[in-house]
Amino acid sequence: MRVYENSELIVYWYPELCAHVSFCVRDLRAVFDAKKRPWVNINGAAPEEIIKVIDACPSGALRYSLPAGSKVQPSLANGSGSLDYRDKSTVTKMKAIKKGPLLVEGPTAIYNMKGELIKEASRMTLCQCGLSSNPPFCDGSHRPDIRAKKAEAATESK
Repeated sequence: MRVYENSELIVYWYPELCAHVSFCVRDLRAVFDAKKRPWVNINGAAPEEIIKVIDACPSGALRYSLPAGSKVQPSLANGSGSLDYRDKSTVTKMKAIKKGPLLVEGPTAIYNMKGELIKEASRMTLCQCGLSSNPPFCDGSHRPDIRAKKAEAATESK
């Protein structure tokens, strides 16, 4: 997990859960830019704008919380991207994306074959293609550009 924070907002990124769907980059490039380091510019937009984009993250890889003393209204920071969010619905929705991940929304618990809890969340993306380096979660390996980057990194490490 990586943490990006200022006096108004704390953003958490769980790279192992990221499906690289890039909604964040598309919707708020001033904050989320995969070509820059760090790739999250916490000061690039108003905290309320960042919260809105994180609430739309399909994988749950981006989360947020409010630090003590934040001027952001707590009622604006209780969406599905909140670190403390717990979905009260009883129905879990799954949507299969053509040539992409399975989007899961709603209270879900994933267990391994030994019955051990792997992940419990209200949003996640699961791999449908079998190429993920982090099964059962999607890591974007279904995308040719991500596969090329992984192959390049593997070559460089040899």
